[in-house]
Formats: sequence, structure tokens, C-alpha cells
Amino acid sequence: MALTKRTLFVLSILMTTILFSCKEKDPSILKIYVRSNAYALTEGATVRIVGDLSKNTPEYFDEKKTNESGVAIFNLDGLFDQYGKDEEKVAYFNVYTKGAAQYYTVTQVRSKAHLISTGTVVLEE
Repeated sequence: MALTKRTLFVLSILMTTILFSCKEKDPSILKIYVRSNAYALTEGATVRIVGDLSKNTPEYFDEKKTNESGVAIFNLDGLFDQYGKDEEKVAYFNVYTKGAAQYYTVTQVRSKAHLISTGTVVLEE
């Protein structure tokens, strides 16, 4: 009887380990918050992210408008899929942001795979 309980215990530990190891990875998200020069969140601002090749980030470009909360959200899973298995999955971006002004505010951000990374841009108007 003790052998059966022990076997069930070992099987339950094994099953738990397998279930947790097969869990899907969290998405790789970059959120850029855009604020006016008065620090109010800005809806409808243009946000462009460009991979910084000088920091070994693969070539990447995406552009979005900020939502009603002043946030542009980028899913970077496709970018991080390009990295090798043993590479550190960190990406660096130049961020170009424009509200009502004619020119862009430029900043830099960093993102890691399977995390939600954030950056804030204060528009120079």
C-alpha cells in the first residue's frame, strides 16, 4: 500500500512539473506613454519605434497612434523570435514621437522578451 501512495505522489509531482514547464511564455510588449509638455497624457500622437542596429537589435520598424489613454502598445514577439536560443533577448529602440508639432521628439527605450516594458515621452512643443 505504501508503494502505491509513493508512486501516486511521484506521479503527481511529475505531472505538476510537466504542466508548469509547458506553460506558454508571457508576451513581449512595449508600452510608450506620451505626455504633452504640461505632462498630460496625449491621445492621437504618432509613435515610431526603430530598432537600434548599433546595439545589436535586429532591423525593426513599427508605427502606432496613442489610444485614448495616451499609450501606444507594440507587440514584439515577432522581433524576439528572430533571436537565437542562447542570445540575451533585449532590444533597444529609437522612439520618434510627434503630437501636434511639426517635428519629432526622439528618445531611446529598452525592451526585454516576455515582459511588459514601458517608456514615457514628454513632447517638446
